[in-house]
Amino acid sequence: MPELQNIALIGASGTIGRPILSALRAHPTFIPYVLNRQSSKSIYPRTRVITIPDDLSVSEIAASLREHSIHALIIAIAGSHVSEQKRLIDAALESGCVRRVIPAEFGSCDSADDETNSVLPLMKGKSEVRGYVEGVCEKSRGRLSWSSVVTGHFFDWGLGNGFLKYDVKSKKAWIVDGGDVRFSTSTLGFVADAVVRVLEREEGTRNRMLYVQGLYVTQNEVLRELERVTGGKWEVVEQRSEKELEVLRPRMLEGDMEAREEVVAIWGIIRGDWTKKEGFANELLGLKEEDLRSVVEEVVKSQA
Repeated sequence: MPELQNIALIGASGTIGRPILSALRAHPTFIPYVLNRQSSKSIYPRTRVITIPDDLSVSEIAASLREHSIHALIIAIAGSHVSEQKRLIDAALESGCVRRVIPAEFGSCDSADDETNSVLPLMKGKSEVRGYVEGVCEKSRGRLSWSSVVTGHFFDWGLGNGFLKYDVKSKKAWIVDGGDVRFSTSTLGFVADAVVRVLEREEGTRNRMLYVQGLYVTQNEVLRELERVTGGKWEVVEQRSEKELEVLRPRMLEGDMEAREEVVAIWGIIRGDWTKKEGFANELLGLKEEDLRSVVEEVVKSQA
């Protein structure tokens, strides 16, 4: 079977979509295409753009994918957009040319974990999409396959915007459960590299959950690097995850978005160790972990 070559990406202007598009552009053999809704104001210079209807009509998208002989579809829209992802998966099957779909699994927590789904209803959408794509691929009798890439917290993005429980500008850290819990996390560039490597290894990554990590760290290790780079001690607030979740989860379930972000941040630390997962895929994908010191230096520099 010829290698995957024509790769379509939807959500290319988003947090994870931008670095994925850059990685596809830099690849020596991949030919990237961006799926762009008709009403979108996003512009992609020097990029092949396929305009698709706002309602994500399955038949129209399938025809467009077929017209451009698309071999793989990467969905980088918000994972909560369940019905939209299902239509895109249906279009991939109907096209007859798409061989691999990568759904919007990227992120902090594991939607294949029952306790995670119980704590975070947000993850249930990702689980539902994965169940759907599994069924569609089974129906295709091998013509279509899927890969889900689970990355842990987006480290550089989260560190820079306060999501990871550090405030670089005020030099303040919120440390959970003593700060020595080790968790998997990845920079946006590392995630994009992982996606590219999945597409390079079509057979070995077929119909699999793939857990990757660019960094395997504790909060205290990150704090030490932050203090070194910024040249001084930080204010530290000690937190217990159980107590925090008792307060935050009810607010999250009532629609409080800040509370939801806090729950995700905490859960991605205390339940984010991918090295214990059967699908831990760094070796399979030939991924080399990043250097914590260098990454922290870059993030602090960007916040100056």
